[in-house]
Amino acid sequence: MDIPPEPPRTPVSRRALLRWLAVGTAFAAISGEEVLRRSLTGETRLVTPAAVIGTGPPGEAAPMGQDGGHGAAPPDATAAPGTGPPEQPAPAPTVDQGGRRWSDRAGWGGGPPGPRSAVRITDKVLLDTDAEVGSLLVEPGGSLTFAADRTLTLAAAGNVEIRGALALAPDGDRVHTLRFPAVDEKRFQGDGMKVVDTDVGLWVTGAGYLRLDGAAKTAWVRAERELRAGDTVVDLAAPPAGWLPGDELAVTPTGPPDQDGFAAAYDLVTVGSVSGTTVTLTTPLKYPHPRVAAGGGVTVGAELLNLTRSVRVEGSAKGRAHVHLTSTRRADVRHTALRWVGPRADTKETWRGPDGTAPVTAPVLGRYGLHFHRLGDAARGTVVEGVVVRDAGSHAFVPHASHGITFRSCVSHETWEDAYWWDGPLDTRTPQQPSDDIVYESCVASRTLLEPNPRAYRLTGFNLGAGTGGKALDCVAVGVQGATGASGFEWPENSEGVWTFQRCLAHNNLQDGIFVWLNAKRHHVVTEFAAYHNGGWGIEHGAYLNDFDYTASVLYGNAGGGVALHALGRDQGSNFDGLLIDAAGRSDFAVSTARHELPGESVTFSRSRFTGYRRAGIAFRAGADGKPDDVLVLDCEFGGNELWLDPEAGAPKNILLRRAGTTEVLQVRRAGEEGSDRPQWNAVAASVPTLAGQSRPVQVPGLRLKDAAAPTARVGR
Repeated sequence: MDIPPEPPRTPVSRRALLRWLAVGTAFAAISGEEVLRRSLTGETRLVTPAAVIGTGPPGEAAPMGQDGGHGAAPPDATAAPGTGPPEQPAPAPTVDQGGRRWSDRAGWGGGPPGPRSAVRITDKVLLDTDAEVGSLLVEPGGSLTFAADRTLTLAAAGNVEIRGALALAPDGDRVHTLRFPAVDEKRFQGDGMKVVDTDVGLWVTGAGYLRLDGAAKTAWVRAERELRAGDTVVDLAAPPAGWLPGDELAVTPTGPPDQDGFAAAYDLVTVGSVSGTTVTLTTPLKYPHPRVAAGGGVTVGAELLNLTRSVRVEGSAKGRAHVHLTSTRRADVRHTALRWVGPRADTKETWRGPDGTAPVTAPVLGRYGLHFHRLGDAARGTVVEGVVVRDAGSHAFVPHASHGITFRSCVSHETWEDAYWWDGPLDTRTPQQPSDDIVYESCVASRTLLEPNPRAYRLTGFNLGAGTGGKALDCVAVGVQGATGASGFEWPENSEGVWTFQRCLAHNNLQDGIFVWLNAKRHHVVTEFAAYHNGGWGIEHGAYLNDFDYTASVLYGNAGGGVALHALGRDQGSNFDGLLIDAAGRSDFAVSTARHELPGESVTFSRSRFTGYRRAGIAFRAGADGKPDDVLVLDCEFGGNELWLDPEAGAPKNILLRRAGTTEVLQVRRAGEEGSDRPQWNAVAASVPTLAGQSRPVQVPGLRLKDAAAPTARVGR
């Protein structure tokens, strides 16, 4: 494209100069492409042409991406967490509907900016009409507010940087959209604290304030009954607050793992009408979504995820933008849909995709869906509610080295890379930088993927990274499409975080429900967890030595089985207590041990019920080249053959069995050793007086998973 020559400059009158000083806004009528070209060539002078003389300053406009309170991390961002009192963020500024109107030609000195403009705002401006700009900078003391009583779109060819304030908070059924329609992902550079002209997106820097405050609505609700292909009416388990005709819904897969496409059978449908708990769809469902009775109090239908919000920040299907926050002022982000975010970069590798040969892509470092970057304690008190990130090329929600952020009733759908995540270590010997006191409440990671799929090694919906005080409550991970070690929830290697983990659900993931791969030093508790219809294990627990308690959990119909045990215990050992593991006829074993790399303390399965398996409740299969099994099975109930010793495994160090309702303790040994023959176990057993105390009754879980997302509310005016 040819760049038109700039018009000649015209002398600026004293009256025009005074008008510009009063307005406090400058723009240059050049194309968005020219803004990018000049940034790439080092040119930063944005010259005002004759057509708009008197509305902009003579000479220079402040270039995007220079140091303006955002060139370095906030003072507390590099301090060790917990080393001082949390910094209290300044109160959120009042954002009203006053200010100079964008459509007022006089306010711009003759005409409002257009798609060829680089705009700088230093006063208070009310956007009251759709607008297009080349780029936008809101300076400290300035603000841009979308008129609440209108449906409005602001499109920017380049960056939008907020050092002052930006507010999108529509009334009623109005919609506010910030759009980046011309993003070129090939220009992205990534990394760092500074604004980069080529990395087009929404930047909140310095002490800038961001308010994205859409209409509140229930983020997700479960179906009350089985859904059949062809259905157009859905009965929900709870009334969906705020749902409207035209809202787009994703209906999650729930079918068993022996069905083709069990992890990808999503329906994307549109709401036609809502009456109480009944939703009528505009088109019929393509797939069945059975209601699953897993036992232990878990009877659940498919989740219906509402993907529509009245505040929207988006790139395009051809170019993904991002949202990057380094501001020391707490943001308010609620009921917002971020779409086509998280750019990717081509690598030198290729793969054979569905449309032919394609480059293997990688995420652009630091350019994610919603990214809180190195805010330290300045982030404390931030609440992100009801936010949707969808169709993203990279991580959805990233609180990187930013403490005290609550994510409530948020949804990630159709995103590449780990959905809920923060920057991991550079290698397996470097600890991850922690983020403390992060809360995921009632959040969903849905259809997380990576292509080519073999690169999706250990892909996860929720990466439960390093830090203290983390909480994952009532969350759902579904449709994670990863390869070996992929999961709904992961405790990653060398990134040990201590989390309160309660009432979470993982289902219809291509691999595991939970994947743990830690050589842990701390005590961890997982309670009231449910996993059904995953293609691997309900829980795959590694790697070397661990101190975990799994309690009151239900694992149903997972193709691999209930628990794969790689790790022996550390200190207190690892304990699986009060579990219901029902293989539902889909796996040979409810529990199976694997290779143990290091000798450790005993692992205990207690007060649990194992049923629905084909061969045995627990298989001991630790490889002969590793450390031997050391497992206690106490007061458990079996729906068939209890144990099986793999003839290829080494001799166990210690396997003890005390059946539920008995006091006799049996030591299980390899066939041919001293003891009574147990052919069905491929073992012998001898009674030993090694455990004191009485047998305890089986503790069947009584989970009560919530059928709808936690309620959310607007920030207010």
